[in-house]
Amino acid sequence: MNRAVETVRLRHHNVRLQGKVDSAFGFEGIIGDSAPMRKVIQTIKQVGPSMIPVLITGESGTGKELIARALHNQSQRVDKRYVTFNCAGQSETLLEDQLFGHVKGAFTGAEKDREGVFEYADDGTLFLDEIGDMPLTMQAKLLRVLETGEVIRLGTNTEHHADVRFVSATNRDLKHRIESEEFREDLYFRINGAEIHLPPLRERREDIPLLVNHAAGRYASEQGKPQPDFTEAAMLRLVAFNWPGNIRQLFNVVQRMVVMATTPHIDVAEVPDEVRMTDDDDHLHMGALAGIGLDRLEKEAMRQTLAMTGGNREQTAELLGIGERTLYRKLKEYGLK
Repeated sequence: MNRAVETVRLRHHNVRLQGKVDSAFGFEGIIGDSAPMRKVIQTIKQVGPSMIPVLITGESGTGKELIARALHNQSQRVDKRYVTFNCAGQSETLLEDQLFGHVKGAFTGAEKDREGVFEYADDGTLFLDEIGDMPLTMQAKLLRVLETGEVIRLGTNTEHHADVRFVSATNRDLKHRIESEEFREDLYFRINGAEIHLPPLRERREDIPLLVNHAAGRYASEQGKPQPDFTEAAMLRLVAFNWPGNIRQLFNVVQRMVVMATTPHIDVAEVPDEVRMTDDDDHLHMGALAGIGLDRLEKEAMRQTLAMTGGNREQTAELLGIGERTLYRKLKEYGLK
């Protein structure tokens, strides 16, 4: 957390941030200068030009499709089709039809032949998102296609060749699903030629200022208004939040703040309640802190805020909404340094 706070101190001025944001777009629009994201970018550069299948893992909202697109753009098939398909929420029959296609008369309503996404992506890249949600019987059929490169449409035994660069993604723990017999181990080995893991936003906090300013610029442009500046206190609060919805949630919050902004500066008061609320605050609504003395609560709030700001008392006082002199007195009273 201290490194992330130091990043905020160095980057919170919008002009300085803008130059950094521009440089962050130097590789396929991927925003991030943290060690985990540098590793992700390096892996993309290494495996992108190859035909090795890539499995992208990470929580929802971490940007897996952006990575898949970058892999396609780094491949020798960049001038061919890039096709995406989400496996989640699909019935087995519909999933098979979407992936492999059908011939006329294969089922009621099949009035003409139709190719599936494998054939449509021939010579290009096929990205299957949420592959961990695919039914077991479909997993066996997918494995066959990946091993042979031949697709059989519904309603026929004729094989159609499909040459695709295969990329997949999941927010599931596939190893756990293999243990519970919900995912085929042989398919896992087939799709996992190389794995790219996208860390959650809470594990790359130093990238949050870059993402915030990028999103603010984009949404301000859409609104036809100047890009607002974020005060250091506001940025610290955004960095401190755990972002369970990751980048998707962060962008939604920034969009809301930009739309609602009435001044050129966004301060901590303009940060939405669900972000200004800390993880400990969530328990207040469940009565978990009932009966705990106010002195103890105050001491813990000061201790955690000091840790978050790397010991900066001026920032700690601002975040807690008290004067510095009051903070100094309380820190001495509670034995905090």
